[in-house]
Amino acid sequence: MGMKGMGALQRRVSLPHVSALALCLAALWSTPLQANGFENFEDAELIDHIAGSVSRDYGQMYGYEVGFKLIGKEVLHHSALLVQYNAHQKHCTFLLSTRDRNWYNFRQYMKFFKELPKKVVYEAFFAHESGHCVQKKEKIDLGSVQRRHREELFADLFALSHIERHFPEHRHAFEEALLDMRRAAYGIQKDYGFYKELLKFQHSPDLHTALKVINPQERAHSIAKVIDLL
Repeated sequence: MGMKGMGALQRRVSLPHVSALALCLAALWSTPLQANGFENFEDAELIDHIAGSVSRDYGQMYGYEVGFKLIGKEVLHHSALLVQYNAHQKHCTFLLSTRDRNWYNFRQYMKFFKELPKKVVYEAFFAHESGHCVQKKEKIDLGSVQRRHREELFADLFALSHIERHFPEHRHAFEEALLDMRRAAYGIQKDYGFYKELLKFQHSPDLHTALKVINPQERAHSIAKVIDLL
């Protein structure tokens, strides 16, 4: 889960319907790609069902358009799911990998959340990626020091706010699983080595308040202010 600058990509597909990936998959199946890691992923249908509703809801909430692209080996990337935001067009593009290896790695993420319903976890993943676009749309400046860490930290907390508001009964279990996942990455993956920072928020009253702010814009900026207190 993360944001990468991907440059000009092909096969752009907009989202006119809630079934966000249906047209995207149709475009993929008509192309001569040898491997389709997403199509082969066992939860592709569930992701298809969730992606449009979560992603478009945040787009409508914060005032940006949402689209999907499928990317293959023609573009260097390492994540199964990532996003790109175009500030001029106010457009958030979700990029889904067609590489089997990336979806194999994605399965490793899922192991940390095995005690939670898959629907909850996938909604959180798309909320995380939406958080990157929200940060850009709201022009939230997280500073120049460890900017990459703070952007990922913001997206994690944005996902946590999604769980807090929609699945409060799973908030604690999700938070523990998220900590376990980031602990495993700490010191190994440079972009995700912010476990200690995330741990500080576990019992933070400021974060607890920020996650429950009703107004979307105020909620996003409240989460950013909590990060500023680090």
